[in-house]
Amino acid sequence: MSESPETLDHEPANKGRDFGSIRATVIKLFLASLLVGFIMHWLDITPVGILHALTNNFEELFSSVVNVVSWVLEFVLIGAVIVVPIWLLMHFFGKRKGN
Repeated sequence: MSESPETLDHEPANKGRDFGSIRATVIKLFLASLLVGFIMHWLDITPVGILHALTNNFEELFSSVVNVVSWVLEFVLIGAVIVVPIWLLMHFFGKRKGN
């Protein structure tokens, strides 16, 4: 069996096209960043302002989660004052009846 010329060639055939693809991608990213930068400047939006808004949103989200958990925990504890003693009574008296 003889090997084809493609398998013997260690250099990829599309090596030049890869660099062209990378260059085209970099140019597209540059132009898109430039356009977005102009729009953000026109709207008076700064990267620091975006970071502050994100951190404020996370702080508000964390605060909301803490409020919900404390609200739920309060009701669970109120209910447990009644439910747990009843369950304990049923559990202990139920086992004695079955014996």
